[in-house]
Amino acid sequence: MNLRGYVILLVLLATLGGCASHSGCSGYACKRPDSNDRELVIWWPADMRQGIDERDHEQDFTVVPLKD
Repeated sequence: MNLRGYVILLVLLATLGGCASHSGCSGYACKRPDSNDRELVIWWPADMRQGIDERDHEQDFTVVPLKD
């Protein structure tokens, strides 16, 4: 195998290793709601949260109920 082959193999292994080491959510991210078949969760970017305290992470989303 030539040098280019080793480099490609190394990059591939590093990429797969990074994907395998993901341990899920942590902290506040675990408490955030997800959209489902009854509710849509809208996440607001920082520039659209007018007048909301940036330290209050409970206000960075809106839950909208969906009709049947």
